[in-house]
Amino acid sequence: MRVKNFIFPAVLVVGLAVFALTGRDSASGADYTLDREPEVIAATFSSAWCSSCKILKPRLAEVMPDFADQPVKFVELDFTFGERGAIEEQARAEGLENIYPRFKGATGFTLLVDRKTGDIIDSLTVNYDKNAMRSAIAQAVAIAARSDVGEDNNHDTEE
Repeated sequence: MRVKNFIFPAVLVVGLAVFALTGRDSASGADYTLDREPEVIAATFSSAWCSSCKILKPRLAEVMPDFADQPVKFVELDFTFGERGAIEEQARAEGLENIYPRFKGATGFTLLVDRKTGDIIDSLTVNYDKNAMRSAIAQAVAIAARSDVGEDNNHDTEE
């Protein structure tokens, strides 16, 4: 009986320590780390109780390392405990303030958002396998890069 009383707290403490040492702000994993701003925000709307999330998130986690050196920032808006103010604040900090009100509380998808324009380029769902996710994210990066070039060209001609 004493062993059982010891194992659970020990496992809990070790798990919390490992989580704290990873230094991650969300369960989504990788963040964009290059010197310039990300061009695409991949915002996953999720919760612990969402069955679609249990399929989507592991697939996305396998794809994310492929974009470690790309201008993509992966963020997670976690609605496990409801629509808290902290989630809205996080959305605002990531430049998703116009998108958040339309999707708050919904879960089971990842929006690929052009950071400059705020436009939704694509939406990843459980219908996307890993290869389709890679293609969609790569295409979103290309689309966002073109919108940046277009803005730069317009800016250059105005001067």
